[in-house]
Amino acid sequence: MFKKLVAFIGLVLFLFAIVTSKVLKKGEEKALALDDQKTSYAVVQGDLLPCTWNVKPPEKVMSENSTQSVVVEATSSKDEECESFLSLRAPGFDISPSREEQTINLAKDSKGSISWILSPRKTGTFDASVSDMIDTKIFGVTVTNIFGLSTVQAKSASFLGTIFGPMLTVPWWWDRFKPKKKNPEVIKGPEDKTEV
Repeated sequence: MFKKLVAFIGLVLFLFAIVTSKVLKKGEEKALALDDQKTSYAVVQGDLLPCTWNVKPPEKVMSENSTQSVVVEATSSKDEECESFLSLRAPGFDISPSREEQTINLAKDSKGSISWILSPRKTGTFDASVSDMIDTKIFGVTVTNIFGLSTVQAKSASFLGTIFGPMLTVPWWWDRFKPKKKNPEVIKGPEDKTEV
């Protein structure tokens, strides 16, 4: 009975791992479909040139009860200072700091960064875009509720369930297919003979 219970638990873990993996993969595919980059060819006026910037892409799948940051790293040229006005648009998320626009000023040959923290309001697939006067980078993010687990917990549970689920069923399979022992024939010895 104990081996059957362990095998049942292993089967449940394995099925949980498969379902969790499929949910994460589907959410990631939806989010990747929204990724895009746009450049408008505009004349930039002002005292300072815009900075060269890049966004550290946010996680493609996140749970409903977690937060993540969007970090923009900027660099200036070796010869000139730079200034950029960056904005974040993320419908479906609460943003911290609450102002959507931030300014970054850099001296010659320097680096800097700014960031926002995204907190989802509901589940679904949304896009978050970071832009300045010229470039816009769009990132898709899927917000899901995977049995109340965070994305890291769900990925870990899926990995562990894939490994340990089948392992827990091995004793049950072994009992099912191991060769059955045959009862040895009883050979009567001389002491077993009864005299009439």
